[in-house]
Amino acid sequence: MNATRWLFYVFFPLTLAMSQVETELACLDCHRSGTWYPLAERPLFDHNRNTLFELRDSHEDLACTQCHRGESIEQFHAFAVKGTDCRSCHQDVHQNYWGDRCEDCHTPQGWDASQFYQRHDETLFPLLAAHRKLDCYLCHTRQGQLPSIDCQDCHSSDFRPELSAHAGLTSTTDCSTCHGPTRWDQILAINHDAFFPIYSGNHRGEWSSCGTCHTQAGNYEIFTCFGSGCHSISRMNSEHCEGSRCERCDGRTYPSSGVTPEDCYFCHPRGNESKCGD
Repeated sequence: MNATRWLFYVFFPLTLAMSQVETELACLDCHRSGTWYPLAERPLFDHNRNTLFELRDSHEDLACTQCHRGESIEQFHAFAVKGTDCRSCHQDVHQNYWGDRCEDCHTPQGWDASQFYQRHDETLFPLLAAHRKLDCYLCHTRQGQLPSIDCQDCHSSDFRPELSAHAGLTSTTDCSTCHGPTRWDQILAINHDAFFPIYSGNHRGEWSSCGTCHTQAGNYEIFTCFGSGCHSISRMNSEHCEGSRCERCDGRTYPSSGVTPEDCYFCHPRGNESKCGD
């Protein structure tokens, strides 16, 4: 094989422009001695290192001629390409509905639907539970525009103001405060344990409905520790006080009379016998 050196032109993207870079390569930098094909096992030219278009995953095993074409040896070795965006090689089955940023949903690993679910998890609205089964076009109804991530914009017809639990609420109330994405009767299964455990710990199974603790319908900032036979004020007083001497915790003294649920929560935010976060 003649080791004559060729002057090749390698094209790759730079921001929004195409930049032409002269790279002088010898035949043996890519080919084996004595045969043109197959190429050397380890060509000196490294596409990932020498260009801005890295060959990853499914692109890694492509033949050079699948992207670089030419009618003659000289044309082929110019390594020109039609473009470096996905649509230069792949048919846009979405007909430009989603624009030209295929990488927002797809990866070089393949067109598998599971890939764009993973990419969606990187947004402000990860697809969880029931939302994961939805067709993209059910929410993305306008080309080039992102849909609202407010529950009521899709579920206004599901809001039932006649329910006692919805007293005082409106159709603009954030549903996710109480509901999870699995089903509507999954009340507080996700959020409540973050600020007071009722699905784990000492209070698991000790309540039957929201009204067990939240006695004022529609206002979930109001709660009691003493309703439905849960905790007796007289018993709490005897456990925390000896006569007029009552326990202190982080600068707060248990009141010998008039104890409130807020007093309980201050010392027992996890609903157990530990005090003040001990």
